[in-house]
Amino acid sequence: MNPTTELYQALEKAYEHFNLELFDNNLPDVIFTFQRKSGVMGYFSPERWGNAVGDTRNEIAINPSFLASSRLIEICQTLVHEMAHCWQYQLGKPSRKGYHNLQWAKKMMAIGLMPSSTGEPGGELVGQTMGDYIIEGGRFIQSFESLTETINFNFPWFDRKALPRLYEPVVASIQSPKDSDVPSFSGLNFEQADYQDLIRTVAQSGIVSLTEYYNDQEGRETLSSLVPDTFVLQEAAKKSTRTKYVCDGCGVILYGKANLNISCDDCQRSFFPADR
Repeated sequence: MNPTTELYQALEKAYEHFNLELFDNNLPDVIFTFQRKSGVMGYFSPERWGNAVGDTRNEIAINPSFLASSRLIEICQTLVHEMAHCWQYQLGKPSRKGYHNLQWAKKMMAIGLMPSSTGEPGGELVGQTMGDYIIEGGRFIQSFESLTETINFNFPWFDRKALPRLYEPVVASIQSPKDSDVPSFSGLNFEQADYQDLIRTVAQSGIVSLTEYYNDQEGRETLSSLVPDTFVLQEAAKKSTRTKYVCDGCGVILYGKANLNISCDDCQRSFFPADR
């Protein structure tokens, strides 16, 4: 089997597994690409591809620059994050381009990933730029364990030029205190849950780094740690001289120097830094 086929078949195998276990096999086939897009580990692009007879396919892109610095579970975490966008596009109601709304956030929680603007407890649940962290005992981590244990899944190739992670990966236990009137996370009905209940529940998170959680178990290392030190070329993340701003109303994007105070004449709303 040639390397290209090996690489894309690994993504297809993981996609099929998580589609069945986390999305009731409701997601359509997608086209995978690898894109070195600055500041993101992956993205979803609806109906980006088409053929000569008018069929369309959604795209899920993975940024190869982060593969070597990641564990296998982190790669799958990025994939499932984008699959949640695919679910919302096919079966839900997405907001403006790039915005992660409450419906998407609730779906992420239901499948075992907690959305967070910081990538750890304490971040916003919704927003333009979002990371997420793993919920201890949640559906995602259980599904990942079954993927690696029963299917013997691995990732065969990675980019030797490695960027550091955008977020330090963590696992969090999410339970409400016994004297709280907020239902436990496991008891929440995500379709009916009040936003403030979600916030209060998340605030009770107990956090541990992914390294501590796995305690250096075999097979849980970063991909780069499986090869000699000189094999992977560690690169520093490029610091942009411009700040990305997004209109809080219509989602229009512009770039400028830091700390601009600007507003949109079309919808009379303010622009905010996309990484806030």
